[in-house]
Amino acid sequence: MTESTTASSSDLVARIQRFVASSEGDFETLALESFAFQYERIESFRRLCDGRGVRPGDTASWREVPQVPASAFKSLALHAASPQVTFKTSGTTQGEEHRGVHHHPFPDLYRAVIDASFPRFCLPGTDRLPLLSLIPSAEQVPDSSLSFMIDHVLERFGDEGSAAVFGKSRVELPKARSWLGARQRDNRPGMILATGFTLVQLLDGLERMGLRFRLPPGSALFETGGLKGRTREISRADLLARVGTHLGIPAQRVVSEYGMTELTSQCYTRTLLEPLDDGGDPTAFVAPPWMRVRILDPETLEEVPECEGKGEGGLGLISIFDLANVGSAVHVLTEDLGRPAPGGGFHLVGRAAGAELRGCSLTVEEMGVG
Repeated sequence: MTESTTASSSDLVARIQRFVASSEGDFETLALESFAFQYERIESFRRLCDGRGVRPGDTASWREVPQVPASAFKSLALHAASPQVTFKTSGTTQGEEHRGVHHHPFPDLYRAVIDASFPRFCLPGTDRLPLLSLIPSAEQVPDSSLSFMIDHVLERFGDEGSAAVFGKSRVELPKARSWLGARQRDNRPGMILATGFTLVQLLDGLERMGLRFRLPPGSALFETGGLKGRTREISRADLLARVGTHLGIPAQRVVSEYGMTELTSQCYTRTLLEPLDDGGDPTAFVAPPWMRVRILDPETLEEVPECEGKGEGGLGLISIFDLANVGSAVHVLTEDLGRPAPGGGFHLVGRAAGAELRGCSLTVEEMGVG
């Protein structure tokens, strides 16, 4: 790598970081420069683009940049610079080789993304709160992008009284109970950070002990990672009802996050943003300014029809352009299904079936993976 190329890399990342922090710059310009950057440096991505006849200089819109399927992260080392940290998707019964790997060259850009998005969606009107994390730390799970994020959130936005209470394999209930009792006694709002699974662990434990807390007004819950337990599945409505019963947090104070190992940025529901004077659905996921989200027909990869009136749009695969993914793949086709939501944003429906992912498999083959 030449000195001039290194300088160009640093300049592009710095300008994206400024855009993330303050929207200084132009999204389209940065998107096309990121495309050129990745085309030059990632051989498998260049092979995909050449096969499609799509090259930098001939591309007028970010929409034309070829999409990299999330499944490609299982087979290819997609990084445009030397990785500084490595994240892996959750393990499966199929073995280590079936985990997606995100070789991330720019962890400071990831931190900038958290600083710009988490407080906007999760802490409106305040800078810091006592936080209770039910999520494993980065020390416990070094290759988890979520743990990386939560560690940074605790350090950057956690006020006095914050606590991390995930033990070797589960939530440490006595410590969690102590935090909840302290918030109730001092009448000081706090926020709980949880995955769907660890939240169910906490609620099950409180139910067994017959405990019901009433956290002060202004308290909130951040939840991510689905709503499944190990032996049963719980509906979102039932989960929210139990949160209200055992924690005293109403549904309108629960904010959900949509993220994935293969991306650097996250989408959030607008639950805590007020007023919603644009008519948007507070339960729909929305993206920050440096991301673009589309819902695509699985067969044609064309955008599905948008919402008409108060109805939802058509069902399709969620496609995301993430400027902060400049180090790996800015345009990612996920394996998740969604629908456009009235007033903007999208609703997450679930994982796509194998038949709906045939196009993704063909794209991976174009990148040179059998």
